[in-house]
Amino acid sequence: MRSLPDLAADAQGSHPEFNGDGVKDRLKVLLIEDNPGDRRLIKELLMESKLVLFELEWVKRLSSGLTRLAKGGIDSVLLDLALPDSQGLETLLHVHRHAPEMAIVVLTGLDNELLGVEAMQAGAQDYLVKGQINGQLLARAIRYAIERKHSESRLKYLATHDELTGLPNRQVFQDRLDQALAQVPRKNQNGDKRGLTAMMLLDLDHFKDINDTFGHALGDRLLCVVADRLRQCVRKSDTVSRLGGDEFILLSEEITQPNDSFILAERILLALSEPFVLAGHTLGITASIGISLFPCDADDAEMLFEHADQAMYRAKRTRNRFCLYNSSAEDI
Repeated sequence: MRSLPDLAADAQGSHPEFNGDGVKDRLKVLLIEDNPGDRRLIKELLMESKLVLFELEWVKRLSSGLTRLAKGGIDSVLLDLALPDSQGLETLLHVHRHAPEMAIVVLTGLDNELLGVEAMQAGAQDYLVKGQINGQLLARAIRYAIERKHSESRLKYLATHDELTGLPNRQVFQDRLDQALAQVPRKNQNGDKRGLTAMMLLDLDHFKDINDTFGHALGDRLLCVVADRLRQCVRKSDTVSRLGGDEFILLSEEITQPNDSFILAERILLALSEPFVLAGHTLGITASIGISLFPCDADDAEMLFEHADQAMYRAKRTRNRFCLYNSSAEDI
């Protein structure tokens, strides 16, 4: 998973290929169009651009276009809606489903305002009519389509991720938690032994001292590196989220026994024990982790969180340890 700063850098043009508008100075465009004459015209129009160097690839059929998009490296698609193997808005829907992050400019011979509106609603970033465009208009439409798509992707990312660390945000975590807990009773009834779900609350020990000593900017960088180490500790099916400040929350589904959560907690503590080298400073950080299990320790998500929170505060009495919510927590 890429962090928000990486995505923002792409969108804002910090890469040498990007200009001040957040769009690359060299763009690869895929033209999906069955008319050779239209292909020659589009190529000539794009060659008129003074700001961007366009590299045009051409395929005649939708199937060929989808195959090319799967290989990657395309910045935008110019799409005719009338192709030998697809007609109308269904053509656009195929491309959008196949490459949802792709900037698409519909290029058609139909001067139909309603169709243009429907195309935009179906996923296109612009709608141009053949015979009514020049090189400047076409180049601008492609560049703006890419810029709008970048902005749209960034907004979607911000809606589901923590702005600092790039981890899934609370809403995403809550959705995955609700889904996980809803599955547990059904799995148990079917005899599935993978019926436990573990929630872990993690709080960094003495993090305030780092902020006070080195400043919040370095503290934020430390949180980002901690988030990266947590990602590396968990399975792809697990979820790691930042609650805020120096608190993180983890969801581990389909574990067979409490000891599975202990192994994960130990792995996390070991990963965090490695020194953090940031801005010329070598920092040490530890964490306190509280664990609660569903359905052993709680009947619902709220109780599961409360019990993990209580276990975490028990762990903080001595720090750099984990506690399970049960009578033996003090002995872990």
